[in-house]
Amino acid sequence: MTSSPALTTKTPFAQPLEEGDPAIDGRLFRKCLGQYGTGVAIITMETNGQRAAVTVNSFASVSLDPPLILWSIAHTSRSCALFKSGGRFAVNILSASQIDISKHFSSKIEDKFADVAWATGEFGSPLLDGCLAHFECETYSQVESGDHTILIGLVRRASRFDGEPLLFAKGQYSVADSHPDASPAPETAGSNPETSSAETIISQIFDAHHLISATFDEHRRAEGVDIALARVLACLYDNAGMKKDALARATYLGQRDTEDAISALAERAMLVTSADGGLTLTQTGRQLREAIRNRWQEFQNKEVEEIPESDLRATFRTLAKLIARNRTKN
Repeated sequence: MTSSPALTTKTPFAQPLEEGDPAIDGRLFRKCLGQYGTGVAIITMETNGQRAAVTVNSFASVSLDPPLILWSIAHTSRSCALFKSGGRFAVNILSASQIDISKHFSSKIEDKFADVAWATGEFGSPLLDGCLAHFECETYSQVESGDHTILIGLVRRASRFDGEPLLFAKGQYSVADSHPDASPAPETAGSNPETSSAETIISQIFDAHHLISATFDEHRRAEGVDIALARVLACLYDNAGMKKDALARATYLGQRDTEDAISALAERAMLVTSADGGLTLTQTGRQLREAIRNRWQEFQNKEVEEIPESDLRATFRTLAKLIARNRTKN
């Protein structure tokens, strides 16, 4: 009998940033789950004149025959009872341009449908405008699992639209991009990266933002923070007394990631909470924010030092026009 050779590696395994028992440390568990990137979906339903919606990243396919999908809802959600008894729901897969929609439906606004474009689907559930896909479902089965209920839906109608997906990973919204090690798609092979056409400039802005942020991440880690902590520090530095819900909206973080960041900074004596829930950085927190800002200033100066001044001025003008145009829309 021949034994299999032992698995060997050329380099030692990387050491984890943190580790522990997820049953004891829920924050660590959520951080590890955040390493797995997902899409973003809003689940909607209407029954007996009552509408409900929740933002989730737990959506997944289950079966092709029959066509089944699943998602999960926390027992603490205000909409849990409605979704469990409603008998049907719709899954709205968000596009890259719908960050504000994601934040809107994950907020505590009472009537989440009031200022949003939507229409009633063929099977009675609200369908949101601008999404990449709709799945209109009947509730197929439910599974009680810990502090959530898993709802499995039988898809009765599916619709697909053009666009790019909105992604969520490591506590931040992201967009999809081709991996540098992957072969380019036939339609993009041989394209000129210098081309600044209307079809590519927005996607290049997204790419530049995420690539530069990822590169700067080692500087954040050197100061002992991740991107969520850095965003909370930056926001509270300029907005002392901000409440938790407003902070979650301003930082584009989900409610849980915002709460985790607040707890982590409080444990390090970097922020305090007032009696009315206002959040304020301590002197230690302000010093850390200033250290990160100084690193950022040095980093961006180095990043652009070899770019001609004329190119920088042209880029500034283009971005200023885009910002001004979209500010008038919002």
